[in-house]
Amino acid sequence: MTTRPDPTPLADWVASTREGIRDGRFPARAFNDADVHALEQERLFSKAWCFLAHESEIPSPGDYVTRYIANNNLIVVRDENGEVHANLNMCRHRGNVMCKAELGNASHFRCSYHGWTYKNSGELIGVPYMKEGYEGRLKRKEWGLVRVRVESYEGLLFGCLDPEAESLADYLGDFRFYLDLYLKQGAEGVEVHGPPDHWVAETDWKICAENFAGDGYHTPVAHQWGFNLGYFPSSGSTHSQGWAVHVPGKGHGIGLGHSPNFPPFGGFPDELVEDMRTSLSPEQVAVFEKTRTAVGTVFPNLSFLMQPFSLVPGEPGVRFVTMRLYHPAGPGRMEMYSWCLVPRGADQAYKDEAYRCYTLAFGQAGTFEQDDFENWTKVTRSAESTMVRDVDFPYIMGMESEPDPEFPGPGTALVPYVNDTNFRNLWSRWGDYLAGEA
Repeated sequence: MTTRPDPTPLADWVASTREGIRDGRFPARAFNDADVHALEQERLFSKAWCFLAHESEIPSPGDYVTRYIANNNLIVVRDENGEVHANLNMCRHRGNVMCKAELGNASHFRCSYHGWTYKNSGELIGVPYMKEGYEGRLKRKEWGLVRVRVESYEGLLFGCLDPEAESLADYLGDFRFYLDLYLKQGAEGVEVHGPPDHWVAETDWKICAENFAGDGYHTPVAHQWGFNLGYFPSSGSTHSQGWAVHVPGKGHGIGLGHSPNFPPFGGFPDELVEDMRTSLSPEQVAVFEKTRTAVGTVFPNLSFLMQPFSLVPGEPGVRFVTMRLYHPAGPGRMEMYSWCLVPRGADQAYKDEAYRCYTLAFGQAGTFEQDDFENWTKVTRSAESTMVRDVDFPYIMGMESEPDPEFPGPGTALVPYVNDTNFRNLWSRWGDYLAGEA
């Protein structure tokens, strides 16, 4: 059972960890520790903007999904007027779970314990024996469901438990430039293709967030079959071409990988390419048209990956996008949510083929997914060892690298793509939150 951390020694550990990050060192303990997990719940996930859902998951009035921020289960719902709300999934009377399904449609939520009933927007409207039992003392306006701040960017719905936190726009900052690659696939944007894959894994969320912040180093090893079978139209020696980009002080990072002779926006239908050139800015086109693989993390635990799928050497294949959320479910344990994003304006045949490619590569039983989770679970298991509590890992690649002055996008861009700079930025921001200084 997770216990609350002793504040004195853990505070010292956080301080030394933040110091170590500046020198390119990070403690293995952080990837599977009960005290660290408890501190993350209290100081990170209760303060940061956390992804909840994509608007296309709840397109109609009454549509809802249930999602988490830290250990708080939330109902994310579109009300009868089309406005999106996030409310704690707990009756205000005695704390029963209001909504027991993960998705559905409802105009009202009624508690199965004592029958208190709420509009889908959260207002309390029905109380059994209101006159007889409460004698006029209960003010229904004061006892609605507990609300959570919700803001959106290009269809992504985020929630924040801290009413004093900065706006979502400020939180994302310049990283919105890179999110547009995933979200502005044409004038109509994107939508999810079906409900998310959802499973539990004995893996710490931070390992996944780091990997998707631009870990091109593991690809030629963990996914070597991709080079041998022609999935990657390059060799391991050329795989590192591209940029590692991060937004300093924000924690967000992305790896933009290139491949020799890959066509501009390869893997997209021709009509969609022209649409994207209009939807994106000239600076974005200059960065993205060369990119074959784009893998990025929005701090703390939302990631994206875009790449084409093809086993025919020389063919660009079909471009797909996966969006994934790593919800911490305990020390060294997480719930994984994985979506496929498809261009809303594309024809159905392309959407279905993109989904098929996503499923083969990064669905729950996908080839890449199996490679990664085998490694991630073993890293997590190792991090629980008593001998590991004083072991650090090296994060020293790119310590002396200078930013690319010709890079047309915002943030700090370094070459080669194989680089630890994004990870040092990620863990620096993590340390800020754990120290209470974010």
